[in-house]
Amino acid sequence: MTQTETDTPCTEANRRLPATPGDKGDAPPTPPPKVQPDLSVAITTIAQAGAQECETAQAIAAELNAPFIARVNGQPGNTAKHSDREGLLIIERKGLALWVAGQTFRYHPNMATMRVRALSQKKNDGLVDALQLKTGASLLDCTCGLGADAIVAAHAVGPTGRVRALESSTLLALLAIRGMARYSLASPPELIPAMRRVEVHHTDFTDYLRRETDNAWDIVYFDPMFSETIDLSQGLDIVRRLAYPDGPSLRDVQEARRVARHRVAMKDRHPGQNLARLGFTTIKKSRRICYGTIDAL
Repeated sequence: MTQTETDTPCTEANRRLPATPGDKGDAPPTPPPKVQPDLSVAITTIAQAGAQECETAQAIAAELNAPFIARVNGQPGNTAKHSDREGLLIIERKGLALWVAGQTFRYHPNMATMRVRALSQKKNDGLVDALQLKTGASLLDCTCGLGADAIVAAHAVGPTGRVRALESSTLLALLAIRGMARYSLASPPELIPAMRRVEVHHTDFTDYLRRETDNAWDIVYFDPMFSETIDLSQGLDIVRRLAYPDGPSLRDVQEARRVARHRVAMKDRHPGQNLARLGFTTIKKSRRICYGTIDAL
């Protein structure tokens, strides 16, 4: 569709978003997430939006129970003045943009790009080695964020494997779902197929684990927020702003051991105090991070 300055205004009826890509229908029913977005947003579009952008914006506004605001020409800040929300979720022709305090964030796979390239060159990856990921394995990632680890894992387990990533933040889940489905800068070429295979579910891992069946996944993985920044990659600050701040409890780890066939793994900030507290054995360390595992029940 050719867009002009007189494109269709955003007045179409609200519609719900489509189902999560990759949902095979065999997961336990997903309960409403316990954690709603801690960043209040209004929904808007690019300045010269067409019918598709308007429809998507109103559907997402309904899905998030957030107000829709017609876009004002100029910078997003001009539109933000018409809202009492902390930020704007902007529907663009090729995806979403999150605008907060003058900064604009668009989905990017971050370090997954370099890590998938390295794996394709037969180099090692700390996560893949620590989790002992093999072709055909299944992984439940309980802390998706923007999905960098999940993408790397999906590449490692290949098309015959399976990776499902859980995210309790509404906005992070939305950015990850739509970002992985639409991101198209295919370098290395193995990146896009891996992204498309990740199943992102908007749910809280505590609720999900307690409803999941025994031995449902080969490996269950946690990567809780560290107490201080150790990575300067694009998007980490927005993940930290939105993500659920607490790591797994002892009961969560026990549930994960029940759900896992082989092992439960967790990433921690060096020297791994949280790993020790939760009963993990530290198996791989670097200067900044370490991994630990615990056997399935």
